Amino acid sequence: MVQPWVRPNAVVTSVVSYAVAVVVWWLILSGIGCGRVRESEVPSPSGSMDPGTVAELSRRLQSLLDGLVEAHANVHGGLLLVEGPGFRWSGASGLAVETTGLPMLPEDQFAIDSIAKTFTSTIVMKLVEDGRLGLDDSIDRYLPAEVIDGLHVFEGRSYGNEITVRQLLNHTSGIPDDWACADFLQLIATDLERRWTPEETVEYVKENCEPQFPPGEGFAYSDTGYNLLGLIVENVTAGPLHEAGRELVFEPLGMDHTYRPAFEGARPSVAGRAPSERYFGDVECSLAPAVMTADWGGGGLISTTEDLNRFLRAFAHNEIFDEPKTRDTMLAWVDSGPFHGYGYGISLVDYDRSDDPAHVGIGRIWGHAGSSQNFMFYWPSRDITMISTLNQIDSERSRYDIIASVMQTVLEMTEDFS
Repeated sequence: MVQPWVRPNAVVTSVVSYAVAVVVWWLILSGIGCGRVRESEVPSPSGSMDPGTVAELSRRLQSLLDGLVEAHANVHGGLLLVEGPGFRWSGASGLAVETTGLPMLPEDQFAIDSIAKTFTSTIVMKLVEDGRLGLDDSIDRYLPAEVIDGLHVFEGRSYGNEITVRQLLNHTSGIPDDWACADFLQLIATDLERRWTPEETVEYVKENCEPQFPPGEGFAYSDTGYNLLGLIVENVTAGPLHEAGRELVFEPLGMDHTYRPAFEGARPSVAGRAPSERYFGDVECSLAPAVMTADWGGGGLISTTEDLNRFLRAFAHNEIFDEPKTRDTMLAWVDSGPFHGYGYGISLVDYDRSDDPAHVGIGRIWGHAGSSQNFMFYWPSRDITMISTLNQIDSERSRYDIIASVMQTVLEMTEDFS
C-alpha cells in the first residue's frame, strides 16, 4: 500500500481523522491481555537448543510482543512467529476483536497488505518458468491498448509500450503508486464499501499522478505496477488472480487459510473466528471492500503466521520452483532506500548499512513488509524466519526497528541456533 520503510505522514493522519468522521467507527478501548502460546504441528528446522534457552527465549519473545501491543494505544493486538534450527515459537497478545474483547490467538488470520506482492511475483515467476511469459517482454503484449495508452507519459513522451514485466516486478517502471497520489486515500476512506477494479486504479493514476522517471532509470515503489501484474496473470492464465494463486502457490504449499476475501469465500484458521481486526487509526478496515479491491495485485490477502511461514521456508530453501535459478533471479537487488534493496516482490534489509548504531552487526534479511505493521522476513545467516503483525496502519513506530528488536532478542540468547 505504501512504501514499507516510510513512516505515515501528515496526509495519512488527516485522512484517518476524515475517515473516522465519515464512517463513524468509534471504538471503545477495553483492556489488553497477554497472548497464548502453542506448539505448532509443523516440524522445526533441524538442530537443537538447550531446553532452558528455549524457555527463556520464548519468555522474552512473548514479553517483547506484549510490550509492542501495550506501548501504543491504537494497537489492539499482535502476532509473532519466530522459527530457527531447533527452535520454534508462535505467540499472540492483546485482542482480536476490540468491541467484544475477544483475545488474539496465535493461529488467528490477519490482512497481510503488501506482503502479498511476494505472492504475486511468485505467480508471475511460475509463469515465466513455464515459458508462458517473459521478464523482458513489453507489457503491451499482455494488456489492452486502453490500459497502455497514457499509462506512462514523462516529459511529453509516452513510454507505456516500453515498460517490461521485469520493471513492474522490481518497481523500476516509473509508474506512480496510486496510494501515494493526492486524494486517493480520501476516495478509499469516504466509501469503504466500494469495489474497485484494477483498471480503475490505473485510470486514477493516469489522470492524477505523474511518473517519476523513464522506465528502467530509477526506483519508485508502485502498487499500481502490481495491479498491472495481476492483470497480466489473468490474461496469461485466462482466469482470475485468486485462482492462479491457489493453483500455483497456496494449494501446493498447504496454505489452507490464505485467501482473497473480496473474491472468494472465507477459509477460517479457527472454526467460527473471522480474521483479527486491522485498523486505520480508529477505523476498523480488515475486510473493507474498497481496501481489499484497490489493493489487489499488491495486497488484498488474508493469511496466518503459519501459512506465511510455510511459504517463506519453502522459498528460502528453494522448494517452490522447478529450477533454482528462478528463485535466485528474484533476489537480484536494486537500491530502494537508505539500507534497502528490492528484487522481484522481495525486499532486502541490510542493517549493516543503517546509520542507527542499534542496527549495525545484526546482518541482512529479506522478505516483505506491509502497511499494518506486519512483516515476513528470512534471516539467511541463521536460517530464521520471522512473521508478525500489529494490525495498525497509523503508527509512528518503524517496523524495521521492531524487526531489529526481534533479532536482537535472539542474539542476546545465543550466538548460533545450530
